[in-house]
Amino acid sequence: MHELLLFGAIPPSRHTQLLNILSGISSMQPRPIRSEKHLVFKPNRPPGSVGSLKVGGAQDVNVHKSQIQAHALGDLFYMQLVAEVEEGKEEEQWVLQFRDLPEVARQRGVTSRLVADVPVTSGDPMEFMKALNYSHVSTYTISGHRFTHHSASLVLYRVTLPPTAVRSDSTSGGLPQARLLDPSGTYILQASVRVQDGSKVETMTKGVNELLGLKETLKGVVELEIGDRLALDTRVR
Repeated sequence: MHELLLFGAIPPSRHTQLLNILSGISSMQPRPIRSEKHLVFKPNRPPGSVGSLKVGGAQDVNVHKSQIQAHALGDLFYMQLVAEVEEGKEEEQWVLQFRDLPEVARQRGVTSRLVADVPVTSGDPMEFMKALNYSHVSTYTISGHRFTHHSASLVLYRVTLPPTAVRSDSTSGGLPQARLLDPSGTYILQASVRVQDGSKVETMTKGVNELLGLKETLKGVVELEIGDRLALDTRVR
């Protein structure tokens, strides 16, 4: 599956205004994202090898092996386990996310990349990643709001990092606090369209045109632009 993307940045002072505008455009109330947890994993195996999935606690994890192996050859990529954490919910629904290096934009005018989202429907997701020979390297959380406009998904969010430990000689007192990745508090607006078959020119063109039309609609409110290809690079260096 291909994902087509555009990005914009909004200062905190305009957050409420943009929520109202997006509500009007999409004809829906914003759907809150209170805490979407992202666990980032790095592969341990050498390039070109594929680890066994039937190891230890991963035997009970229900995913399609072919969906993972399709992206496991050649370059090594970081992958993520993602779940929206809700208070009072005993079990989270984790999804294993693969994001390829975006294609060179050329004349398309949007970011385009190959993606795969594989639900982990049972078992221990951490043990599953160990079975794939991946190690957990970092965690972050996003919070914000979602909208849907025709076929496009709009997410207005900020990234929060886990709290750092308080030094024993600190005079600040209190418990360690989670912190924003961007201390300025800037919000990111991500607009995306999913295309099932990226080889079909007609469907890709339709998706691109929808995003570019949305860009034009929001002109003067937020400038939607192509993402930084290197910043979106998920390959392991």
